[in-house]
Amino acid sequence: MYKCKYFKGKELVSPEVYKIHGENVLKFISRDILIFLDLLREDLGVPILVNRPSVGITQRGLRTTIDSLVKEKVKSSKLYLSAHVLGRGIDFEVPSMDMKKVYERIINNPRRYSMITRIEDPNVTLPKGYIHVDNMETGKNGIHIFKP
Repeated sequence: MYKCKYFKGKELVSPEVYKIHGENVLKFISRDILIFLDLLREDLGVPILVNRPSVGITQRGLRTTIDSLVKEKVKSSKLYLSAHVLGRGIDFEVPSMDMKKVYERIINNPRRYSMITRIEDPNVTLPKGYIHVDNMETGKNGIHIFKP
């Protein structure tokens, strides 16, 4: 199992999931996503935040059936095949940097960040203050920009 250099499991899952699995939660998250987070953190030289429970942000990493966002979808009988529930997607912010610059760094360096295959359209995520990346199949080379 990959051991993150900069991130703890509790930063990448909801508090409820962490209570059950502790640091073992990392086994449910794609190795490529963990490597990407460490690599980007190293490249930027500043902290990257995924979940921020102190301000109510708890579902930017792995999402499970006990997390409210997924529960709501299931309750309303909606299909929910997010990369997050597969441990293959992550939303994050870099508080000390312009998020557009972070986005550009990722999209302009597909070889460096080859462990991710998709990044959500910046017109959707940047106004909300985060970036979404994942490693879902695209059938294409490089990093594909997608709309949800």
